[in-house]
Formats: sequence, C-alpha cells, structure tokens
Amino acid sequence: MLRIGWFSTGNGKGSLGFIKFFLDYVKENSLDISLEYVFCNRDYNESEGSNEFLDFLKSNNIKTITFSSKKFLENSTNKTFSECRAEYDIKVQELISNYDTDIIIMAGYMLILSPSLCNNFNFINLHPALPNGPKGTWTDVIKQLICNNASESGLNVHIVNEKLDAGASLGYCRFSIKDNMKNEWNEYNKLVHSISSIDFENLTLFNSIRNKILERERILLLLVINDFVNNKEKLLHLYNDKQNSSYKTIDFSKEVEGSLS
Repeated sequence: MLRIGWFSTGNGKGSLGFIKFFLDYVKENSLDISLEYVFCNRDYNESEGSNEFLDFLKSNNIKTITFSSKKFLENSTNKTFSECRAEYDIKVQELISNYDTDIIIMAGYMLILSPSLCNNFNFINLHPALPNGPKGTWTDVIKQLICNNASESGLNVHIVNEKLDAGASLGYCRFSIKDNMKNEWNEYNKLVHSISSIDFENLTLFNSIRNKILERERILLLLVINDFVNNKEKLLHLYNDKQNSSYKTIDFSKEVEGSLS
C-alpha cells in the first residue's frame, strides 16, 4: 500500500477540486493507496475557500491537521514569514511525525518548505512548467512564457528539495501554447506595441494558458502516483537520493492528452 500525506493551503476551488479528483480516481481505479492525513496551514474562518476545503475533509472523515501560518506569524517577533519559516516548520514536523507516509503531496500549498521538512520527509510537488522551464509561481511562469514568446509549455512533478522548483523530475507532460491560440497571441502583440504596462492576468492569452495547465495538472499527478503504486522500489531513491541523480523522468504527454480527448 502507498501511504500518502497531503499538504494544501485550501485556497479555493482548485485545491478542493484537486483532492476530490484524487479521491475519486483512487476509488474508481481501486488503487492500493491510503490517504493518511491532510495538513492545512489555515484554521477555520481565515478565508471562505479554506473553510469550504476543511468542511469537505470533515464531511468525508479525512484526518485533518491544521496549523495557521498567519496566526503563527502574528504571534512571532519576526516581521516576515520567511524569517520564522524554520521555526514554523519545526512545529509542523512535530504534528506530522506520528504518521507513517511514503510520500507527501504538495497540492496548492502556498508556503515554501524549510530544509528541515525537505530533508526529513519525501515531498513531491507539481510545478506548472517543463522540467527546465521557468521557475516561480504559476502567475510568474505564465508571464515568462508570454514575454519569451514560447511555443510550448508543460507540467512537472518533482521531488522537493532545498532548491526552489529544482528537485529531480518524476514525470512531466508538454503541450503547445501556440496551436489554436492565434487570436490570443495577436491580441497580446497589439497591446505590446500600444501600451507601456500590460495587465497580464486579464489577458485572454494568459487565461488560455492557465486553463491548459488546470486541465492537465490533476491527470499528470495521478499518473505519477500510479507509477509509484506499480513501482514502489522508486521510493527507495526518494529516501536515499533527494538531490537528483539516478531518476529517469517519464514523459506522460501522450497519456495526459489521451485522457483529455
């Protein structure tokens, strides 16, 4: 059995949809997987989105651990969360250490992990770019793709280590951001030559690329997890080789696109 932990901020519909999709996929495919717990860095009444997320977990009898990063910062002498991240993660480690997990999935978790968590647990993350693509948040990635006039992008499930978005790739998929998007690119190119500052997040092109990411990210993550179920020996490498090395990543592009067709 593959024992999984789950980290999420539960920000909104995306986080909720992600875990629903995961649970339905496991049930429909009778996968030998156990969701041991979900950790959320928010408490009730911090946001409407996280309230809905936590309500779903409760109604489905999923073990839930909450520890508010916002309240932790408010009670800290530090001015920014980055200054107290290590201290916060020590507390998080205490909360999850009693659970025996093979991997921990980061799905909409809005905090960067400290070295302590990275080194003591096997976290995997889904990044909205190809293995050698842009780094940063999904908004940063899409802006870079547009500014670089990129013809394709993708998604990458990777090991989490101390370097941001730089752990060894476990599986990825690629897709075109030019095909069937001529009008969106023309709109952007006209704006580039007519105004000095572009509101990227309101661009049709920006949202079209975002939708391509959303359509594929759940599918890719489940394909990677299913590969772990069928090849548990790979987990030995997670324990022994987190910095990179011997993994040969898998291109799941055909499988992902097949699931969408």
